[in-house]
Amino acid sequence: MTISQANQYVEKNKHKVNTMYRLMFHAMPELGWMNDPNGLVFYRGEYHIFYQHHPYDSVWGPMHWGHMVSKDLVRFTYLPIALAPDQEDETGCFSGGAIVDQKDKDQLHVFYTKHFDKNGLIIERQGLATTTDGIHFEKNSKPIIDVDLIAPHGLIQDARDPFPFYENGFYYVILGSKDEHNQGKFLIFRSKDLKTFTFHDALIDPIMKNSMAECPDLVKFEHDDVFLFSRIDFTKQKNRNISEYFIGRFDIENKKYKYEYQGLIDSGHHFYAPQTLKDDQNRVIMIGWMEIWGDPNVTHDLGHEWQGALTFPRELKIVDHQLLQYPIEEIISYRKASRKLEKGIILEKCLDLEIEATDTHFSIKFSDPKDQENYFEIGYEDKKFYIDGNQLKSNALSRKESRNSYDSIKLRILIDTSSFEIFINDGIEAFTSRVYMESIHFMIVTNQNLKGTVHQLVIGGDESNV
Repeated sequence: MTISQANQYVEKNKHKVNTMYRLMFHAMPELGWMNDPNGLVFYRGEYHIFYQHHPYDSVWGPMHWGHMVSKDLVRFTYLPIALAPDQEDETGCFSGGAIVDQKDKDQLHVFYTKHFDKNGLIIERQGLATTTDGIHFEKNSKPIIDVDLIAPHGLIQDARDPFPFYENGFYYVILGSKDEHNQGKFLIFRSKDLKTFTFHDALIDPIMKNSMAECPDLVKFEHDDVFLFSRIDFTKQKNRNISEYFIGRFDIENKKYKYEYQGLIDSGHHFYAPQTLKDDQNRVIMIGWMEIWGDPNVTHDLGHEWQGALTFPRELKIVDHQLLQYPIEEIISYRKASRKLEKGIILEKCLDLEIEATDTHFSIKFSDPKDQENYFEIGYEDKKFYIDGNQLKSNALSRKESRNSYDSIKLRILIDTSSFEIFINDGIEAFTSRVYMESIHFMIVTNQNLKGTVHQLVIGGDESNV
């Protein structure tokens, strides 16, 4: 499988995509399958987003790296596929990260997992590819972290998702892994020159017991560090994948780690494998995969020729040792019409909705105007926020409640065709869910006179996501 073959296939077949559930202000594949965001980086004045991609079908398959760029993370331009599994020791180019070279800012390096799976033999090595134009990548001929470095510390069939960062003269790479006792861990390697890596340390925590640790990401704020990770938890989450964070101090160089707080990143149905970047404004921006393993692939099952999307970018902040996440401010400039929230209004499904703080119990149903028994419900009762998609006819979703109790609640809700992203009390908690209704409109039905504003979003121009 070559990059040329993949790009030719996409160009020849992208017209087959059914746009019924396509999103207007979210990243999604031009054709085929998308899962984890990869290599998020601000490079040469643009945001680069890579992602796990199977161009030949709308289900998971031999992983490539799709690639898109954006000036504002609202509208995206597709670029040619960046990586394909075209070397002898890889049947898939799995997830990883990106970093700008410390000496030559024109060089962008992407780290990825060289996944090999043939005849029951699975091996995961780590590869490196470099670009000087942001489009064409040259792979190293050999792995930069091979099995001889991994095997003493983790399983060679489960060592993936390299996250790179630079600190005090060293390039560090953190891998997700586990050992033969199913203890999840993170393996840390480092190098002065990106040529020779050595093992540095392993992060192990009791909560990772019976888990496979994936998709590590480390962010350093002024007074706190945040370590993001994802895992397949076989004991607590009924085989569901979840994404979590630690807040503390992570002195990687001196191998000193202080864990103070731990939490779930998103409380909704569809969120996994987040990555972060720091941009030219020094903002920390997080993007996750807006799906989850094990749920139906709705657009694939409908024959729409695509599946998967990424969350709207969220700015991360730490306030009083608490992680807050909120939509980046760029979306505000796409508000074109605003009106008060009212019972029974019918709206298009591309909205930025603000509900003012209230301590009154309420429910809101987003229903199909032609079939009001087909709806997605949100609400607030007994100091808990909840979402409930049990009445959805295309993809029924279980009821989920907030982890926290709230004496009062205000909401920010981004709705984009087939997605809901809900932020509670300025980002203390977030819920993300994919919601599929055939109608291009929905009706808002509420049992209270809530104060709020509905902003219609209009996304268009040459860089329109569809």
